[in-house]
Amino acid sequence: MKGSALKPLSQSLLKLNLQTSLSFLSVVTTFIEKSAAILGLEEKEALLLTMAGEEIFSHLCQKAPDTEVEIQCSGAGYYVQIEFLIDVYNLDLKAFNLTTPIRPEEDAFQEDLGLILASRSVDRFQIWEEKGRGLHLCLIKEKVYPQGTDEVPLAARPLAEFFLKTPDREEIKLMARLALSQYPSQVLPVFFPFPGKVADMAAEKAFKAVVAVDPQGHMGGGILWYWRGAKIVACSGPYLFNQLQGSAIAEALVEAVLADIARTKAVGLLCRYPTADLPAKYFEPLGSFSFFPSEGSPLSITAYFRQLQEDPGAMVWSHPEMEPFLRQEFKRRTLPREIRTVTDFGEAKNPFSVLSPTFDRGRSLVTLQPVRPGRDGENNLRDHLEILRKEQWRNIYFEMDLSKSWQVEFVPALYNNHFRPCLVLPYAGDGDLVLFQAEAPASQSAGNHL
Repeated sequence: MKGSALKPLSQSLLKLNLQTSLSFLSVVTTFIEKSAAILGLEEKEALLLTMAGEEIFSHLCQKAPDTEVEIQCSGAGYYVQIEFLIDVYNLDLKAFNLTTPIRPEEDAFQEDLGLILASRSVDRFQIWEEKGRGLHLCLIKEKVYPQGTDEVPLAARPLAEFFLKTPDREEIKLMARLALSQYPSQVLPVFFPFPGKVADMAAEKAFKAVVAVDPQGHMGGGILWYWRGAKIVACSGPYLFNQLQGSAIAEALVEAVLADIARTKAVGLLCRYPTADLPAKYFEPLGSFSFFPSEGSPLSITAYFRQLQEDPGAMVWSHPEMEPFLRQEFKRRTLPREIRTVTDFGEAKNPFSVLSPTFDRGRSLVTLQPVRPGRDGENNLRDHLEILRKEQWRNIYFEMDLSKSWQVEFVPALYNNHFRPCLVLPYAGDGDLVLFQAEAPASQSAGNHL
């Protein structure tokens, strides 16, 4: 808690096993609150996470009484998550949707109120079912950091000579601040405006980074990279700070990343938001998507990919409506894939679907991820889109993992709600990811000559 002398125990896993009975509610809330504080959350965030956990446990007590549940708390310094593992299936979780209306006068609302409060109290959530283990429900709360400000403008100079090094805490913060001062938001990681978070993520090895400095310590550039899934590494950058045209720093930074991952199991290196300084000769274009800034015409952003070893091949799921797009992309990228088609033969389905949004307010960007399929998928997606448009989110995406057949069930809903596939990201999830983008309203797309 705030003011506590406890040192955050990052990367720790704390567990509690008990029965779903309201008699244990105080045990659960104390466990979550104390765990969140030990794992690094401040008092306000710890209390919000505790409240969310309390509502989830109470709901489980009501819907699956006297059932064994395991509660896990873990974190990495800049976030804490709690996970509920319980051997139940097909629990009604539609209240987790952003679109769930708040209607206090209705009895159905009172029943779902706990889940609504839980979903609104955390930054994001994940829900999945695993055969033999039941329901996994994960709530994630991030630590709040102050946004970086500069009373004295930052400056950088062309480097006559340079060497590469792993940045220390202050240098990684400086790299982020310099990048913020010289690059548009669409090519920067969402956490760059918060130097303290950048430093904590680096300390927890959420990513690796190198910077280019001269013998006097002046910084000329930097790049960071991290694993995305088990087979792909993603990079952000390279970022150059007031360097002369043709500087060798950009290539040196990319070479450093390639050298670091060369002997790993990485199949490829992905750069989804490249800067203009990315040395394109090291990569192949993966595809393009649109980005709508706050002012001016839409931008076309090309994602790049570098294959590092022979692709072992994979099986993917597809809906017939999406199959032509996938075959074209797999052929163009020479990706060995066996496509299996998901077909509806009238089997029973959940009545309600669940979607989880991840918000990037700095770029006015939101990414929807499927949590659970349902018969209402098309209407649910439409309702999400209407709310996001009303709140003036300019960039709306949907990520689909082709290794999960149930996610492919959303394809007709996506096409019918004017989403279109734009990128296939090899192995970027449990399998290949397809990125869909919502078509812009006429007011946004006017003047678009991409």
